[in-house]
Formats: sequence, structure tokens, C-alpha cells
Amino acid sequence: MRPIRTIVTGVWAVAAVAAVAAVAVMLAAGAAGARAAALPRAELTGSSCRLALDPGARAIGATAVMRPVSGTRHMAIRFDLLSRGPGGIVTEIRGGDLGQFTAPTDPTLGQLPADVWRVRKLVVPLAAPGVYRLRAEFRWTGRTGRVLSTVTRLSRTCRQRELRPDLVVRSITVTAVRNRPNRNLYSALIANTGNSAAGPFSVLFAPADGSPASTRRVRSLAAHSQRAISFLGPLCASTSTSAPTITADSALQVLDLNRNDNAL
Repeated sequence: MRPIRTIVTGVWAVAAVAAVAAVAVMLAAGAAGARAAALPRAELTGSSCRLALDPGARAIGATAVMRPVSGTRHMAIRFDLLSRGPGGIVTEIRGGDLGQFTAPTDPTLGQLPADVWRVRKLVVPLAAPGVYRLRAEFRWTGRTGRVLSTVTRLSRTCRQRELRPDLVVRSITVTAVRNRPNRNLYSALIANTGNSAAGPFSVLFAPADGSPASTRRVRSLAAHSQRAISFLGPLCASTSTSAPTITADSALQVLDLNRNDNAL
């Protein structure tokens, strides 16, 4: 799977707007300060979980919202990607800037009571199946770099299912053809063990004697279903040192989960 990437978008700040008159400034600052004090200092909102056939398109996202505490000179946020495995064991997944504190591009952000820092974090790709959460740690520091406070928030759970189809050639049956003593009928049982339909795709039959191969087109094969595909070919000799081969999705048209079992 491709390396983990993290994407940060929609980062912006809102600061108090000063009025012209001194009295208006004091009133506005007081009102803004009162409103700002009533709002949460740290939030993790807008949790998203994007499912996809393509592993590179699977993603988890959330928006961190940070406001200053008293005495704040600098604000920073660190994102971690948590994965819960069998038995409930939680591990951290590394990649990109995960596990690293980042700060606003404006180093003065957080020094005014009404400042707000919003960060949209998107992490791709995600392996499946898997259960993920984003964890955000918010950190406020003062004039001397002293940590004033830290807060941790968690996103909603993102459950990723493996959605890709998985074509498997389960068996090949060889039978005689009536009135055709030099021909056999080769029937392959092809299954889709994945969680989504596969198709269209081609099935290739390569005879053991080196005669030209032939193909059959399958329009669609539903998830967790199977069907037989038959080919008329040369007589299968028991003394032959090679065997015929039948390959599902020979033209690589399907985003197949595991190609190791596509041929028999």
C-alpha cells in the first residue's frame, strides 16, 4: 500500500476587529472577550470516513478548532492516527506529519482573546479491513515557552471494509465432447469472494499443446457468487508434461484484491 499522507486544508484565523473610538474599542473587546470565554478552547469536529474500492482513496478526516487560554503566546496541534486491531489493541500509525506538533503560519495567532485556529486534517490511504480514529492534542504555551495547558480530543470511529472484488479460479473440469474425439470441454468455476461486483472482465484459456488461446467476456460477477465458464479445446492428454491454464481477468480490468489465485 502507498505511504500514509496527511493533508491539511482550510486553515484560517479570526481576530477581534478594533473600533475607532476608544470607548467602542473597550466595549467591543469586552464583548468579544466574554463571547470567546464562553466557547470551547479545543474541539475536534466534522469527523469523516471515506470508504472506497481504491485503497488510495480511503480516508479519515476531522477539523480541529483551537482558541487561546489566558496568557497564550503560541498555539500548536498534533494529530495521531490510531488503529484498533484484534483484541482491542490500539496502535499508532506513523506517516506524513502525524505525531508532530504544527503551529499556525501566523506566529501571533492566539494572542488575542477572539482568535480562532481551524485545521482540517485528512489522512490517506487506509488499509482495510481496519478501525481508525484521529487523536488531536492541543497545546498552549506562554511567554517563556512554558506549557500553559494541553487537551486531547478524539474523532469518531472510522470503520474501513475491504470493498474490492476478489476473483478466484476454483477448479477446472475436463469432459469429453460427443462426436468430437479430438476435442475436450474445459469448464472453469470462477468465484468472486470479494465484497463488490467484478466486471466486465475477460477469461483466458491457454491450451496445453500451445495452440492459440481464446477468451470469454464476463459482463459482471456479483460479490460472493460464482459461475462456470467453458471453452472447447484440444484433447487433454494424460501423458502431456504441461497443463491448460485458465485465467480470470487476464486483461487486468478489475481492481482485484489478490491476483495470486486468478489462474489455475
